[in-house]
Amino acid sequence: MDDTVSIYETAIMDGGGGDSDYSSSSEPEQIDHPTPSNSFYTPLPSQPLPLELLSTTNPEEEEEKLSPSSLTGPSLASPRDMIPRGTYTPNPSGTLTFIGLRAIEPLLQSYLLSPGSPLLNLLPKLGISVIPPSLLEPSPTGEILSWMGRLSRLKQAYWAGFIAREPITPKMALLISALETAANTINSLLYLIPRTSTALLPNISLPLFGDVELPLPVLVGSIMFALGLAVETISERQRSFFKEETITVNGKKIRVNEGKICDKGLWSLCRHPNYGGYVLWRTGYGIAAGGWLVGLGLGLAYAGQFAGKSVGLLDEYMNNRYGGAWTQHKQRVGWVLIPGIY
Repeated sequence: MDDTVSIYETAIMDGGGGDSDYSSSSEPEQIDHPTPSNSFYTPLPSQPLPLELLSTTNPEEEEEKLSPSSLTGPSLASPRDMIPRGTYTPNPSGTLTFIGLRAIEPLLQSYLLSPGSPLLNLLPKLGISVIPPSLLEPSPTGEILSWMGRLSRLKQAYWAGFIAREPITPKMALLISALETAANTINSLLYLIPRTSTALLPNISLPLFGDVELPLPVLVGSIMFALGLAVETISERQRSFFKEETITVNGKKIRVNEGKICDKGLWSLCRHPNYGGYVLWRTGYGIAAGGWLVGLGLGLAYAGQFAGKSVGLLDEYMNNRYGGAWTQHKQRVGWVLIPGIY
């Protein structure tokens, strides 16, 4: 976001990290517990295993103690950050609002790119020329753009319903959805304007797909879109699995990675792979709709927003949350968004 979805967009797309602090006047029982292999994380003395999880409890209470809401602590996020990092109390109304709005939006974009699009009448009145309506009849490029919209919304709904740890408030849901809709509408406009539309570019044949022909920017943009969406989804899922990993001690399940920095999988290559994936698929989407220059320009704008704001806000939170362990992690994992580039 944010880090999807952010915009989601920008910092909004991040599911967040962190956990609660625990303190006690008595010493906890010393128990050896596994840490991730090849981990760059150094446990801090101020982050022992929760005493309440190590004590004798009723087995019926285990699920409650493992729930995200039981790990909620005071927020260490910047006051400028709209994401309630470190707070894990669900907000079903906000989540459902977000999922519903993201499910409706592809219908809007399909309408804007149809031969009956109201923009075909509105834009000429504003002195802006448009492509012939015949080019908006079903075509491979049009279908690809439609599927980009559907798949990105599906991914965002999956993130909100199954991955995001911090609550999504109704206000956040409205703001994120509005920003996402605006970004996608820009792509639709680019496709309708002759100076940028890939509908007017020459096609190249794709032997592996039979008689299908596509403009080169649409082909390259599609590859970037698929790769970026996969990176964003996989990285967020990897972090979720890392945070949910448990061991059994004295018959009780304990989350061993709460209070640790995820450095598994894609998170060992750069510090914010989900942000990098979002920038990549957004750039591909822009190239497929508006061509090389405009698409790359949009990609740089998204990358600048993440690098200039979202990464800074998250870095402030991580410093407050993990201290020296975060400093060590940044020294080990030098790339920020995309390995080898930034």
